[in-house]
Amino acid sequence: MARDSEKPIVFEYLFNRRYDWESGTFTPLTVTNGEIQDAINHLQQDEGITLSTGNPANFLKDFLRSPNRNAQWPASIAEAGYTARQSYSEGRVFDFVPYSPGQTVPFPDDFTLPTSPVVHKVETVSLPSVARVMGRADEAWLIQVCVQQRVLQTHFALYSPLDVVDFYHLQNSLKGTPEIDALFLMTFRAGEVLHKALVTFEAKRDEPILPDQIRSQVAAMARRSQNEAALRDIDFIVPVAAKTARLGSAKVIAIFEMEGIATAEAEAALQSKRVHELVLPISSTVAYLLEPAVAGISGT
Repeated sequence: MARDSEKPIVFEYLFNRRYDWESGTFTPLTVTNGEIQDAINHLQQDEGITLSTGNPANFLKDFLRSPNRNAQWPASIAEAGYTARQSYSEGRVFDFVPYSPGQTVPFPDDFTLPTSPVVHKVETVSLPSVARVMGRADEAWLIQVCVQQRVLQTHFALYSPLDVVDFYHLQNSLKGTPEIDALFLMTFRAGEVLHKALVTFEAKRDEPILPDQIRSQVAAMARRSQNEAALRDIDFIVPVAAKTARLGSAKVIAIFEMEGIATAEAEAALQSKRVHELVLPISSTVAYLLEPAVAGISGT
């Protein structure tokens, strides 16, 4: 049995420890690193699964990366109307949660291009031809190209509903829980008032974008903004996500800009452990086509 197909067995085992099938009642307990390891050890003995107990913190995250996650989610859990969401820090990994009203699949994907998206061409002749040929099929290269070719600057100058005054790249790969792929500083105008915002950037290559990861990134940067004197003039956190997507015969970078969240609101959600309730409405979606093509992103 392939290891990818063994995870549903573990999810079902963990769910059955919480759900009373006779009464339909559920005990909402967060799944921890230790519980996942215990479950795998138990199922190795009883079911002969071969999953490793290493890195339980990414147990759900790695499962959600699969485009087949809805098909692989245990049918019994789906029929009971439950899905799962990520949880972070202090040994927490995920929670089983009931479907939202109107939800029909375990893991809906709101981060998809519309049928006829706005397409914007981005030049890549400023990238050396050697770099365009040697591009890697990984997220680090996608982030590097987005930063170097100023894809987000183009987006916020031309397609954002915000009246952006300044936009500056701060750094890549902010380590932490969760990690943030890139961070930008923005100033935008609302009427006569100027606001500063931090823009978090999450990049995926041929993988689903995970909303709970974005929510946690927003909350983490809001906490820093509230706690560090040099960042206390940051009013909002604006999340942006990118992923490679196929558009006809071409591959593009799909950029999803979400509405800004006030730092005070996100910090309050973190304090009260309600980060999962932060809403992420998508305010602008644009497909960016690299010309000439770049290997690992838009090339074959």
